Amino acid sequence: MIEVVLKIRMPDNWVANVTHEFDTSLRFIDCMPYGESGGRGLVEIKGTPEEVARIVEEIKRHPDICHVEISPLREGVLGSIVTNKCVACRMLTGSDCFLTSALSVGDGNVEWRLIAGKEGSFLELLEKLRASGCEVELKKITHLNKRSALTKRQEEIMRVAFEKGYYDYPKKITIEKLAEIFDISPSTLNEIIQRGERKIVWEHLGGK
Repeated sequence: MIEVVLKIRMPDNWVANVTHEFDTSLRFIDCMPYGESGGRGLVEIKGTPEEVARIVEEIKRHPDICHVEISPLREGVLGSIVTNKCVACRMLTGSDCFLTSALSVGDGNVEWRLIAGKEGSFLELLEKLRASGCEVELKKITHLNKRSALTKRQEEIMRVAFEKGYYDYPKKITIEKLAEIFDISPSTLNEIIQRGERKIVWEHLGGK
């Protein structure tokens, strides 16, 4: 398995608007396709309440945005953002690559970290992204061992879940109590755990 780091700038994307107008970074916890051509992202936005409010309003003004729902965090908010056009989401869904993290890095660029079973998988994705109008720069390729397949956040959460008895039968802790430990919603925690579990299963059954 390999980990690939790509810097991507998507054409006419709301991320470009926000990072151009505000000195902020957006951390994409998850993204998935939505409808026929859109995408749904779970995004962490940090800043003061006033800054975050302005950022959320800027996101809502973009013509491709369908829906924005936010939940407060200790610093900033967690937002569920639905758009009716997301080229990168569509390309990623049709590939043999798994997105482990995404972070805005200024000027409308987003840095993707991907797990791919073989080099040809991400090369095909790279070509499709470029053909769809995205600017893509290959930053790094790393061969992974099994331990490094999970992101640091996924490993931290799944280790605590294991230690607290979430995987025991019967469970010694509920998803709600576990979510309180990390100060996130149960639905967000469940998504993080499911994606981590998927990587582990894929590594052992499909990624050899």
